[in-house]
Amino acid sequence: MTVVNLARLPGRGQIPVPPGLSHFPKQGQVYVSPALAELLHELPAAQLADRFPKVSSYGTIGAAGLASPDELVAVIGRAPGDVAVSEAAGEQNYYDDGLTKRAWVSGFSGTKASVFTGIDQGTVLLGAVLLVLPVVVLASAAGRLGAARREQRLAALRLAGATPRQILAMTAVEAAGVGAAGAMAGALAYTALLPALAEVPYGVGAWYTGQLWVGLPWLAAVVLAITALITVSAVTTLRQVATSPLGVAQQADPRRTRVIRLLLFVAVLGYIWAATGDGGQLKPRQLVALLALFYGAFWLFGPWVVDRLGRIVGRCAKRPATLLAARRLSDDPRAVWRTVSGLVLAGFVAGFFSVSTLDFDGPSHADQVGVVTANAADARHTAAQARTLLRQAGVTATVTVTDEDDYDSLLGGADGVIAHVSGGQTRIDTGVTALTRLGSGRYPFTQEYVSASDDIVVARVATVSTATLVLSFLVAAASAGLTSAANVLDRRRMYGLLRLAGTPLHVLDGARIRETVIPLVVLAGGTTAMGAFGAMQLNKAAGTTINTSGALQLVICLAVGTLAMLAAITGSRPLLRKVTEGPAQTAD
Repeated sequence: MTVVNLARLPGRGQIPVPPGLSHFPKQGQVYVSPALAELLHELPAAQLADRFPKVSSYGTIGAAGLASPDELVAVIGRAPGDVAVSEAAGEQNYYDDGLTKRAWVSGFSGTKASVFTGIDQGTVLLGAVLLVLPVVVLASAAGRLGAARREQRLAALRLAGATPRQILAMTAVEAAGVGAAGAMAGALAYTALLPALAEVPYGVGAWYTGQLWVGLPWLAAVVLAITALITVSAVTTLRQVATSPLGVAQQADPRRTRVIRLLLFVAVLGYIWAATGDGGQLKPRQLVALLALFYGAFWLFGPWVVDRLGRIVGRCAKRPATLLAARRLSDDPRAVWRTVSGLVLAGFVAGFFSVSTLDFDGPSHADQVGVVTANAADARHTAAQARTLLRQAGVTATVTVTDEDDYDSLLGGADGVIAHVSGGQTRIDTGVTALTRLGSGRYPFTQEYVSASDDIVVARVATVSTATLVLSFLVAAASAGLTSAANVLDRRRMYGLLRLAGTPLHVLDGARIRETVIPLVVLAGGTTAMGAFGAMQLNKAAGTTINTSGALQLVICLAVGTLAMLAAITGSRPLLRKVTEGPAQTAD
C-alpha cells in the first residue's frame, strides 16, 4: 500500500493538482483508490481504516493517478506543521530506498519508476525478445506453406517463357494477400480481446484497457510488418526458380549448407562469452542485445547441424525409415530446421527461465512489527506508548527496544521498537494499525515491507517466466504442426512414388517422426544448456543464487514441449494417408 501525505505550504502560488484528483487535498481529506476503498469496506477498522484520519467519506483517486485498478493508494491532506510531513518522519531505515523522504513538490510529472514498478519494463522486454524469434519462425513457416509445390508450378511457367520478375510478382501478390488477411484477423482479435487481456494481472495488478491499446499507427505497422515478413519468406524461396528452373522442375538441387555458418556461430559464442565472463555486471538492455545476437547466430547454425546429422545418420542407418529420414535431413536441412526450430528455441527459453528463478537469502522476521525512532532515548519512550496502544487494540505482543548493534531484528541495526506479535497475520495487521498512532510520523512496517524490493524481482521474473514458457511452447507446437502439414503436401509426389515402389505407409510416417526427433534431441539439448548458462550470468549480475527447484520445472517443460511437438506432427498423419491414396495418380 502506498500512502502519500501532502501539505499546502503557506505563501505558495498556483498549486499543481495531483493526477487522479479533482483538486489539491485539503487538510483532513483522504482520497483512496477503488481497490483500497473496497478493502476499507471489507476489513474491520482496527485492521486498516484506523491508519488514516477519520473522515465522513473518502474521495476517489481516478485512473490517471494509478498504475493499475488493483493498486492500493491513499492520498492524505495534512497541515504544514503536521508530524507526518516533517523532516524527521522521513528519516527511515535503509530498507526504504528513499520512499519515505519528505520533499518540496513542484509538480507531478516525474518519470522515475518506484521500487514496485521499476523492474516491470525490463522483465517484459526480456520475455518479448525471447518470444520474438519463435513468432518470426511461425510467420516464416506460414509464408513457406506449400513452397515446394509453388516452386514446381512457377518453374513450369518459367520454362514456358515467364520472366523472373513475373513469377516473383505473382508470388508476392499471392503471399501478401494471404499475409494481410491473417494479420488483419490477428489485429481484430487483439482489439476484441483487450478487455479480457486487461484482466490478466502483472506487477501491481490488472490493467486499464487503454494501457494495452498500442494505437492505430503501431497496429498498422505490425500488420504491415507481418505481411512483409510472410511475403519476403515466400519470395526468398524462388531464387532457384529464377536462376535454374530446369533443376527445380527435376528436383536436382540438394540444398546443402556451408561451413561458414559454423564459423559465424563460434564467433558469436566467443563474443558472448567474452562480454559476460569479465566479471562486470551487464545492464538489462545489454543482456537483451546479447540474447538477440545469440538467437540470430543459432538460426544460422541450425541448418548446418541438421545437414551434418543427416549425413552421419545416413552412414549408420539400419532401417528403411531411418535411411529415408537421413536423406531428408541432408537433402533439405532448412526445411527440417524450420520444423524443429520453434521447440529448439523454446528449449533455450525453458533453460533460461527455469534456472533464472531467483532465490534471495535474506533475514525473516515474520511476526515482528517495527518502528524506527530518532535515537535510543526516544525508542524507550516509544516502547511504553507502543505497549499501551497494542493493549488497547487487544493485540498480544512483546515490545523490545533495539539499538545500533542489534542487527538480528526487523530494524537491522537502527534505533527503534520491535513488537513481537502473536496470533497470525490478522493480529499483525491490527498491530500495524495500532502503532500508526504513535505520533512520530514514522509508519510501522513488517517483514513484507523489508523484503518488498527482493520479492518484487522474484515475482516479476516468475510471472514472465511462466508466460514466456507457455507462449513459446504454444508457438513452437503451432509452427511444427503447420510446417509438418506443409511438408506432407510439398512431398506428395515423392510419397506417391515411394508407395508405388512398395513402401508401407507406416515406414513413411516413421521416417517423418525420425527426421524431427533426431535433430530435436541434439539441438534442443544444446540450446537448453546455453539457456541455463545465460540464466547463470543473469543471476551473477543480480547477485542472487539459483533456485534448484527450477531443474524439475525444466524437465517438465521439455517433456511437455516434446509431447506437444510430436502431437502436432502426428496430427498430419491423416493428411499423409490421404495424399498417398491412389498413388498412381499422385505420382503423376
